[in-house]
Amino acid sequence: MRINHNVTALNTYRQLSTNTDNQSKSIEKLSSGLRINRAGDDAAGLAISEKMRGQIRGLDQASRNAQDGISMIQTAEGALNETHDILQRMRELSVQSGNATNTDDDRKAMQGEVSQLKDEIDRIGNTTQFNTKNLLDGSQKSSGAAVGLNSTTGSIVAKLTAGAMTSGTAINTDMSATTMGIDTLTVDGQKIDVNWDTLLSKSDQALMQSDLSGATADTIKHISDTIVNAVNTAIDQSGKSIAHVTGYADSSNKMVLTSGTTGTKSEVTLTTAAAATSVGATFLSDTAGAVSAAANVGTSKYNGTAIAATKFDVSLGGQLIGQSGALTVANGATMATAATALQTSINAAITSYNTSTGKTAGQDGFVQAVTVSASDDGRFSISSPSGDIALADQTGKTAVSDLGLSNAQTSAAGNGGITFQIGANKNQTLTFGINDMRSAALGISGLDISTAAGAQNAITAIDNATKSVSSERAKLGALQNRLEHTINNLNTSNENLTAAESRIRDVDMAKEMMNQSKSGILAQAAQAMLAQANQQPQGVLQLLRG
Repeated sequence: MRINHNVTALNTYRQLSTNTDNQSKSIEKLSSGLRINRAGDDAAGLAISEKMRGQIRGLDQASRNAQDGISMIQTAEGALNETHDILQRMRELSVQSGNATNTDDDRKAMQGEVSQLKDEIDRIGNTTQFNTKNLLDGSQKSSGAAVGLNSTTGSIVAKLTAGAMTSGTAINTDMSATTMGIDTLTVDGQKIDVNWDTLLSKSDQALMQSDLSGATADTIKHISDTIVNAVNTAIDQSGKSIAHVTGYADSSNKMVLTSGTTGTKSEVTLTTAAAATSVGATFLSDTAGAVSAAANVGTSKYNGTAIAATKFDVSLGGQLIGQSGALTVANGATMATAATALQTSINAAITSYNTSTGKTAGQDGFVQAVTVSASDDGRFSISSPSGDIALADQTGKTAVSDLGLSNAQTSAAGNGGITFQIGANKNQTLTFGINDMRSAALGISGLDISTAAGAQNAITAIDNATKSVSSERAKLGALQNRLEHTINNLNTSNENLTAAESRIRDVDMAKEMMNQSKSGILAQAAQAMLAQANQQPQGVLQLLRG
């Protein structure tokens, strides 16, 4: 028997310590509900669990981001709903103004309301915000060809012309060699076969096949009207949706045929002639026997006061940079020609500014040249890589206002659109843009229903604007629906990932209660056995008493 080392007691103490530690860990897990309270509990499990927690919290935030996105979209779409209502009222007024029962004063009153409604559309476009971000002024438009450009758009200053063709031969010449046949015209892109033999009466055929050198004005008018009627009858018989043409004999007694529509898609062309001496070749071609090659497509032409060698002030970002070059624009000039002249004038001021400040390309403060273009609906648009450009008339001059640029709207360069972070990881985003929804961008800044003709043009312009707003609202509605599905998907992923993380991190209460009970019993037994082990050295005293 040994008393210096009670090995039995040491062994029992070790077991007691182990059971006590196990019981403490079980109690900690049961009280916290976690299987992993520290890295030592499960180092690999802790790393996996923390990565999952990052994903879970990211999914939670992404879901909130998507909800915020829906709120932003609802704000923009709600504003456009009011824009729609305004456009409907403007169209109603335009239809009313087109009626002949109205006086000029009536139409002026209607125009006054239209002007106020237009201003309200601009106010909505300029002030609709979400969290201080403008939504409808073009600053949130998507990236595209004009990235980095500020676009300044004016009001309508052009008139769309119809397609027209003029014959090369005068009607009052010897037409005795004229033959009947089937000639083909192209009207607004559609082929129309004109059978002169069936469309003209025998008396008209005989007239057109006679010597018309001494024809009177009435005879010439009769022939031109007959040709127009024949072409329109052919259009009706074709069953194609084409507007009737109009025509007349000009001052040189040459036939002029004009399409019934206006714009870049309108045209009238003699495509094929049955024979060199056919009615089409004689009365409608550029030269006898040749098909029409004249400029016959409708164009957009400047419809305002002629501008002669006029200068104006040019500002960049609100700061005056100089005086333009002399601008000349004739009334009736094509918009493309006027745009080129305006671009040259503005860039003259920019070049002078760069020279005076000593700035060269690539340096800070260097102002890049602008590009001026003309839209199909007759507005000038100035694109500036260096910032928004503003033009102002000098004292006594009206060039800028005549060109519809005195109250031009500047759309800030698109910032690439609006990007929502709708996922927990990098590049899990949704990007879209909201276009400029102000009057200039919608093509209605120059509406004028003070005349019956203006009211007719306004109806078309408002219909196009309504279509643009409808398209934008449809896009926003589709995005809102998409984000709602995104939220559902995020929440589902969050739920599944949370369940996976729970299986790693959370404790199984039933199993841990079992472990705690076992450890408690073992600890109590070890404590009892430790007491017994400590009694064993007492046997040595018996030996001493003996």
